[in-house]
Amino acid sequence: MSDNVIDMVNEAQKRGKFNLADAIKGRAFPEKSVDVYLDANAAMQLEEINNELNDLLKLGKNAEYDKLELVAQELAKQIKDSKLTFHMRGVGQAEVEAAVKQADELYPTNEEGEDNPDWVKHYLCYLIAANIVKVTDSDGNEDTTKFTVEEMLELRGAIPIDSWGVLVETMQKLTLATSYFSAATDAGFLPKS
Repeated sequence: MSDNVIDMVNEAQKRGKFNLADAIKGRAFPEKSVDVYLDANAAMQLEEINNELNDLLKLGKNAEYDKLELVAQELAKQIKDSKLTFHMRGVGQAEVEAAVKQADELYPTNEEGEDNPDWVKHYLCYLIAANIVKVTDSDGNEDTTKFTVEEMLELRGAIPIDSWGVLVETMQKLTLATSYFSAATDAGFLPKS
C-alpha cells in the first residue's frame, strides 16, 4: 500500500471540530405542519346541506339535490379558501421554563392557594407562539412573524375553538416529543456514541 493512501485513510479517520450551535440550529426539535380552517359558518352550513343531501339521496337524485350539491361545492371552496397552515417546531426545556416563569409572575396563585385561570391561557399562548415557525395562507403567502403571547391570546379568541385545539394539541406533541426522545436514548434504545 502506498504511503499516500495510508495518509488519506489516517486523515479521514481523524476527529475533527464542529460548532455545536451550528449543528443543532433548527434540527434539535420535531416539526409538523397543521391546517386550520377559519370559516366556521360555511362549515356549519355545509354540514347541514350534506345532511339534506344524504336524505335526498335516499329518495333518489332530483333537481333539488343537484341545486344543493352546487351550494355544497361552493361552501367547500369557501372553507378551503379559509385554510391557514401553521408550521410548528417543538421547543426545549428552557422555553417551557420561561413560559412557566412568566405565567407565574403575571398570574400568581391567590391567598387560598388557588390557581388563576389566566395562568393556563398565558402559558399555552406563550408556548404556541414559541412553536410557530411560520403561517401560510391558502394562496401560499407566508407570515414569518415571531408571534407574541398577546397575539396568540387574540388569535385564540378569533378562530374556531376546534382550530385552536389543533394548535394546542400540536404544540403539546412537539414539545413533549423532546422528552420522549430523551427517555428513548436514556433507556438505551438508540446507540450512544
